Amino acid sequence: MPRPAPWAEAEKRRRHLSEPGTDRRATAVSTDGRTLFAVESTAAGTELVRLAGEAGPRQVVHRLDPADSPTRAQYGSTRFDGRWLVFQVAHDAENWNDWALYAWDSTGDAAPFLIVRHDKSVPGPFLFVQLLDGRAGWAQGTAGGKKDIHLYDLAARRDSVVRTGDTSPVFRTGDLLGWREPAGPGQQSSRGAVSIRAVSMRTGRPAALPPVIAAIRGTAHISGDGRTWAWVSPDYRTLYAWRPGWKGSATIARAAEGEHIDQMELVGDLITWVGGKAVWAADLRSHSRTTLTPEYGGVVANGQALLVTYLTGGYSKDPAKQAGSTSYVLLAPELDPLPDCPSWTPVPQPSDETGMPGTEGSA
Repeated sequence: MPRPAPWAEAEKRRRHLSEPGTDRRATAVSTDGRTLFAVESTAAGTELVRLAGEAGPRQVVHRLDPADSPTRAQYGSTRFDGRWLVFQVAHDAENWNDWALYAWDSTGDAAPFLIVRHDKSVPGPFLFVQLLDGRAGWAQGTAGGKKDIHLYDLAARRDSVVRTGDTSPVFRTGDLLGWREPAGPGQQSSRGAVSIRAVSMRTGRPAALPPVIAAIRGTAHISGDGRTWAWVSPDYRTLYAWRPGWKGSATIARAAEGEHIDQMELVGDLITWVGGKAVWAADLRSHSRTTLTPEYGGVVANGQALLVTYLTGGYSKDPAKQAGSTSYVLLAPELDPLPDCPSWTPVPQPSDETGMPGTEGSA
């Protein structure tokens, strides 16, 4: 359904546009929506900056090394927990194993420090870093062909490996760091049934999962916010969810032909995802859905804040014709429910829907 007027008005209250001559793409947001981190690219180079409100001060956090190719080096996965910012520098867009991970303490004057420089010759999963109260988590390939799940204490600058195996990239829900791996010995995570595992981000110890989540055997991507869980079917076509109080999982959305569902982010009663042609949101209060961008785009959730980005004027293969980027922030408590969808019924995920397609999630 079209976005209702109150949602459109909420977008206008916290909208950020690229300035003339600058391509600005917001990548992270504070939990209250007041602080953004954005990648700004000009003829002079590319910087990661902090923006304190639409008219607030601008602070440069990091600059890409001029020695890196400006068409191949870029910033990647970025998260902010109110104090710490962690961000990826991808040194080669043609080799996503060639990356480095940095951290920056926003309360001090020190420059960002290097957490890890990944060996570009070692294949691994795409980097999706997660962050909670000064602890960063990510999956990283090893020379032996496995993946390590890392948990890093930023204040102590201490790294620990909490799992080694055939794992997926990590996700965070509440204070849990989770991932997918084969459900049985001898299987691969790209084939057959998978299981969901998690550790506490505070202690690094294995964590018990709700029975509904522990029973999942087929998903290509899973996410959560500490209360609600959302996952997509192995073919990226069907979105499921569960939260305490529900009898079981429920089908939330099905992608249209030629579309897909990926990169889910959750905030309040909303589940958002990146589809084939737009960013979508499903409202669990009304079981309705709407688009959040006119075309394509990205989305990041943090606390009650939802950061949405898209290309102003749409996508063009000619960079000279692109009109910059638009970013805006929605706060979940300010959004009224979407109109009810009376035809919705809580259809659970089929028990025989197992596995993952191909080798999705590896660089």
